[in-house]
Amino acid sequence: MIKRTFFFLFLGLAGCNDTAPEARPVDGDQILRKVMLSIDHDHPGRGLADYPSDEPADVPKSYALILLGAIEEARAGHLKEVNALGVKAGNWLIENADANADGIMGWGVPIAWDAYGDGSVNPENTEYAISTAIAVDALLGWAQYVDDKKKAEILALVEQALKPYLPVEMRTPAGLLPYSLLVNDRKYDTFNSAVYLAGQMQRFAEITPNGELKEALQSAADATMLALVRNKKIAEGSGSWYWNYSIQEDNPNDLPHAGYIIEGILTYMDSQGRLSASFDRQKVFQHLMDFFGKDGKVRGWPAFRPEITTAARLYDLSIASQLMCRFKDPAAGNYFLGEVERYEGPEGGYLKYPRGTAGNRQVAEYESYLYRALKACGFSENAQ
Repeated sequence: MIKRTFFFLFLGLAGCNDTAPEARPVDGDQILRKVMLSIDHDHPGRGLADYPSDEPADVPKSYALILLGAIEEARAGHLKEVNALGVKAGNWLIENADANADGIMGWGVPIAWDAYGDGSVNPENTEYAISTAIAVDALLGWAQYVDDKKKAEILALVEQALKPYLPVEMRTPAGLLPYSLLVNDRKYDTFNSAVYLAGQMQRFAEITPNGELKEALQSAADATMLALVRNKKIAEGSGSWYWNYSIQEDNPNDLPHAGYIIEGILTYMDSQGRLSASFDRQKVFQHLMDFFGKDGKVRGWPAFRPEITTAARLYDLSIASQLMCRFKDPAAGNYFLGEVERYEGPEGGYLKYPRGTAGNRQVAEYESYLYRALKACGFSENAQ
C-alpha cells in the first residue's frame, strides 16, 4: 500500500469566501489503526446506527462501505482479491439482498423510519435508493476481484436490484428516480439518492450485454440528470454548482448529501452518460470547498448559509475526503481528514460530532465511511 503520513498540502481550490483552508497534518495510518479496533471483524457492518435506536444493528450501507474500502486497498496495491473484511461484507450484502422477504432485491435500513417526517413510517428493511445505490457501487467494484462464477452471481443480483426503479411510473413528479419504492416517498423530488443511483445505473449500462436493459438504464439515469440540470443553483462567490435537498425544500444539501450528488454526477460522466456535456465537472466538484468557514474549519452546511451552524459529522468528513482523494488528488482528502482528530472518543473510536458535543455517540456506520475514506486516500493500518 502507498504510505501517506503527515501530509501538508495545498490545493488550488477556494470556497465561497475565496480563500483556501489551512493545511493540516494527518497521520492517516494511525487513524486507520484506531478505526480497525472499532470494527466488528465477524460482522463488519454491525454496530450503532444513526437512526432512532440504541441497539446494535446490521446496516447495509455500513457493510457496503467496508467492501468499498477493501476495493480501494486492492486497487491501490494492484491486488487480485479484496481483503477478508471486504469478502465478509460483500457476502453479507448478497445474503441479505431481500431482508424483508418481499421478493424485491435491494437494501435499506434495519429500523422502521419516517424518512420525511410526514407521518408515513416505512417498515424496517424498506428498500431505499441510496442504500441500494451504495450497495450496487460496492458489488460492482467487487465483481472485478472474484472468479467468473461469483462475478455472474453479483451482476445478476445488481440487475435485479436496479430493475424495480426503471419503470417510468416509478419516477417522481420532476422525473427523478424515487427515494424508495414506496408510494408515500415518491412524491418527493430528492436529488442525492436519485443521482447516486443514476450514476450506478449508467455504470451498469456500460457493461450489460442486454441492449434493451442498457437503454432502460440509460433512460432512467438521463431523466434524473435532466431534472438535476434544470434545478441547479450557483453559489455566490465561488460559482460552484449545488442543489437543494429536494425541489420541495428551499435548503441546500448538507455536506454528505452534496457529496452523494457529486459522486453520482462524476460516476455518470465517467461512465459516458449521454448528458455528460450538460455538466461542468469543475464547478460541480468545487462545491466541496464551499463547506469551509472563515475559520478554516469544515462546516456541516455551506458557508453561504452562515445561519446554519451545525457542525460537520464524521460522516461528512469521510465522504468529502474520499471524493477528494479519488477525483482530485490522493492527498487532497487531508483538507477534511485534518479535522478527524477532534472526533476521537475518550475511550477510543471516532464519534459522530467533535468530542465535547452534547448527546454525542460512536456510530458504527460513520466509522465504516471513515474506513473507506482512509483506504481511498492510500493509508494502511499495517504501515510502520
